[in-house]
Amino acid sequence: PHVIIDTGRNGVVNMRHDCKNWCNIRGAGVGLRPTTETANPEIIDAYFWLKTPGESDGCSSERLPDGGLCRRYDPDCSSEDSLGDGANEPLAPEAGEWFDYQIKQLAANARMSLA
Repeated sequence: PHVIIDTGRNGVVNMRHDCKNWCNIRGAGVGLRPTTETANPEIIDAYFWLKTPGESDGCSSERLPDGGLCRRYDPDCSSEDSLGDGANEPLAPEAGEWFDYQIKQLAANARMSLA
């Protein structure tokens, strides 16, 4: 078997209370830069950012940051680990929309090399 590892948000280990929580995770950081030079080329074909860092995974509440209704609200985006639930955190926008607060966190916590 061969795999591609999504490193777009895995730069910080153990940032979640529960591994089932996946949406706009608080404390995440961008991981290794996309490359085909991997730690184990026999199995790992590439490290790749499958989702653009900074794109929201989904709304953190049934309300959008502008007060409108989130059409595709998913309760998984309101987990204890999701951005938008904590003090001084903005609500997360719809999936695929730019989440400025998140990209700044991903950049601040980035670990883009093995060194």
